[in-house]
Amino acid sequence: MLSSRGTVTAFRLEARALSKSFSGPPLFSDLSFAVESGLTAVSGRNGSGKTTLLKILAKLLPPGNGSVAVFEGSRELGGEERRFAVGWAGLDLAFYDDFTARENLRFFRRAAGRPASEAEISRRLERVGLGGAIDRRVGAFSSGMKQRLRIAFATLFEAPILILDEPAAGLDDEGRRMLDEMVAERRRAGAVVL
Repeated sequence: MLSSRGTVTAFRLEARALSKSFSGPPLFSDLSFAVESGLTAVSGRNGSGKTTLLKILAKLLPPGNGSVAVFEGSRELGGEERRFAVGWAGLDLAFYDDFTARENLRFFRRAAGRPASEAEISRRLERVGLGGAIDRRVGAFSSGMKQRLRIAFATLFEAPILILDEPAAGLDDEGRRMLDEMVAERRRAGAVVL
């Protein structure tokens, strides 16, 4: 991101002493790290807490202990600034089935109090390979098309930090190529956590 002075502003996602358990032993404990740029991959066996960790980083789930902060330079972001600094896509991200792809993205932009340029929404949908389905109802989408829409949603506010949970799930070869290209572009401009 460029500041008003034309210099590059670094964003950082910082996890401090995170722990989480639901019932039983913790999924993870005392986990601390920082992500500033490039690509960070979270891996582990099924049930090890990968999705839980990503949801905590995106502030969709509270940690049991610890905290997550987002910084622009040395300044910690809060409230709306923090919300728009992190883009999220996960398999449980749902859309309105009776709305078209365009209507869904327009709704989410407006619900966030942001203008919804038709050209910008069309560009985002074309970028993820949904150009021919912009005005189709989402309820008629295949699972792969819904996953493409989730990826478009994650980039809806040009967040410098993207958190993508299982982004390739349901994508065909063409969709995975699109995802690889998008991740490559985004990691040069900010941080991507997969």
